[in-house]
Amino acid sequence: MSKTKKILRGSFVVILSLLLFFSSYSVNFFAKANEMKETTNDSSEEKNIVIIADDETSTEETVNTVVEENSDPEFEDIQDKVDNNELNVSVVSPENNQDLEKSNSIAADAAVVEGNKSYKDFLKAELEDGKRVFLYGDVQAEEYKEILDLDKLTVKENDGQLEFGLSEEELNEKAIENGKEFVDESADVSNDSEHSDDEVNEKGSLDAADSEFTSHVIGYTIDKSQELQFVDVSINNFDENGNSIPNTNEMVLQEVINTQSEIIDTENEINQEQNTTDSFTFITNNKVKAESVRVKNKYSLVEKGYRLGLLVARMDTDWHLYKQNSEKSKKYDYFTLKPVTQVTSYKGIWARSIYTDIDIPAASDQLDDWGPMGDRGTSSISLSLGYPFSVGISMNFGENLKIDDRSSLAYDYARWQLNDGATDLNRNISGKTFNPAAGWASTGTYARAGLTVVGKFDNYITLTTKSNVSYDYSKATY
Repeated sequence: MSKTKKILRGSFVVILSLLLFFSSYSVNFFAKANEMKETTNDSSEEKNIVIIADDETSTEETVNTVVEENSDPEFEDIQDKVDNNELNVSVVSPENNQDLEKSNSIAADAAVVEGNKSYKDFLKAELEDGKRVFLYGDVQAEEYKEILDLDKLTVKENDGQLEFGLSEEELNEKAIENGKEFVDESADVSNDSEHSDDEVNEKGSLDAADSEFTSHVIGYTIDKSQELQFVDVSINNFDENGNSIPNTNEMVLQEVINTQSEIIDTENEINQEQNTTDSFTFITNNKVKAESVRVKNKYSLVEKGYRLGLLVARMDTDWHLYKQNSEKSKKYDYFTLKPVTQVTSYKGIWARSIYTDIDIPAASDQLDDWGPMGDRGTSSISLSLGYPFSVGISMNFGENLKIDDRSSLAYDYARWQLNDGATDLNRNISGKTFNPAAGWASTGTYARAGLTVVGKFDNYITLTTKSNVSYDYSKATY
């Protein structure tokens, strides 16, 4: 056979192989595309939420007002989803099980459930069956756990556990189990002889508790495939002078339905991203061991501020917890907590400041680094924490804002306040995101930090999120 014929035959084989490869890939691509379409559209259970109510008629009237007659532009998405059959809201009595079987989410008034054993047993069984259960009203995470007789509220990640709803006593017990001496956080600045009382008030902790009228929507599922396993929405209503006033039933139910709507949005976004990646990626990248492993969070903490029943302020708080892998210390593990907070204001109200407080409460744990460090006026930030923390911090405000650093290495806390202007000009920081970070050395296999975030708005409206970031990694493998 001539050399030319051999080359032609070899070329033909190569071309045929390539055609078969891309034909096979095309088949797989379109199969994936169809699968993506089916996955996106197949949400018959996830789009349904059932509200259990003793007074079915009254609750149904309130829900209809929220869904069909609500003129607040901030809740138009609820109406759109209902109109497009992307969200179904049902109100049933406890005896009606038909709608409950079709739903992936169930909501009930915490006050009603607390005094009714049959309610408790039913909702606990539904939770154990993988459904999402919301309790709303005068309830917090710790009380949610008690009402439904749950041992714990956990989100499992990287073979470790993020835990919510822990009482102060439970937190202390876990610390003691890990050989940690607990510190009285209230003494962190009051014992600092270097500061006067005025300086303590200026530079110390800015604390604000829930008002007696604050309501919560707490949602939880043990289904680890869900993106948002734990949800806590706080609802606060203010009068024209910024005084707390009672929430209406309509406001609370509105937030229950809106929370389900936002969960659907989150699930859809994740599914679309995943399906797009699966469809277009046919070359697998080798995974390498990163210098820091993010302990992912699968939760949402939201504060809502109403003025005379109309939504005017919102504060979303997320946080990223990282465990460093590059360190060589046998005594310590190194963690970085990076809270991410965004304030949003509506209807002419301006957002004025964000205060972030990270406290390291165990005496055996040590704050090592934080950022940004030092007071500054800036429109953008790009920096990294020092060794052994491999976490970067990047913020772009688009305008000059002032950051007041109130941190203390001696008392193991990192605190900042982002103000509405680095100059005398007042600015509305609505839509701005503030994401500082603090790194610390932790002993044992249980890491904990206290997190407080405060957003201040016009008309004396103040929203506060308080959370104990706790991570048990006694069985974690990296």
